[in-house]
Amino acid sequence: MTTPAQHDRDQAAARVGRLKQDLAARLDTAPEPGAEDAEPMDRLVAAAVRLLDAEADHDEAVHRLVAAELGARHAATQRAVVFFAAGPVLAGLVSAALVLFGVLSPGWLPLLVPLFAAGMWVGFAPVRKVPAVLRERTRAAWAGTLAAVFLVAALLPWPSSTANVVSTVLAVLGTAGAIAGLVRESRIP
Repeated sequence: MTTPAQHDRDQAAARVGRLKQDLAARLDTAPEPGAEDAEPMDRLVAAAVRLLDAEADHDEAVHRLVAAELGARHAATQRAVVFFAAGPVLAGLVSAALVLFGVLSPGWLPLLVPLFAAGMWVGFAPVRKVPAVLRERTRAAWAGTLAAVFLVAALLPWPSSTANVVSTVLAVLGTAGAIAGLVRESRIP
């Protein structure tokens, strides 16, 4: 199924093709230079002008199609990042509450605060309609979600402390990845 923008682009491309064939046929039967009758040359010039107009319409249709595709991708990214931001925000809030009530040590705060801030930025900061920005925001959302998962895994009581250490390190790396993605996004013009 084609979108209206794709249909417009296809129609404009077909019109350009027909006008090119018409102009080529007219060029084959062009009058000799210096002929007294100017009407065939006027028709040839009119056909060339119609072709130029059709090519301009085709370029505009292609531009509208690209803008429509980018708009659809932008909307999908905005919906997805709000969904993905829930993990880092909730994991940060619950863990901070555990620190507040004394269940966890305050040593977790250097991980929790950046994770929470990254989750808030991912979920609620405006997303610009630039393909590179959409990619970076999506990467930051994934990294933040993975960091939240590893944070939860680090907070679970494991039989060996190795699992806690590995989960903590991966949570720190995920948080750093989310922050790095957001910093790269903010530097994109």
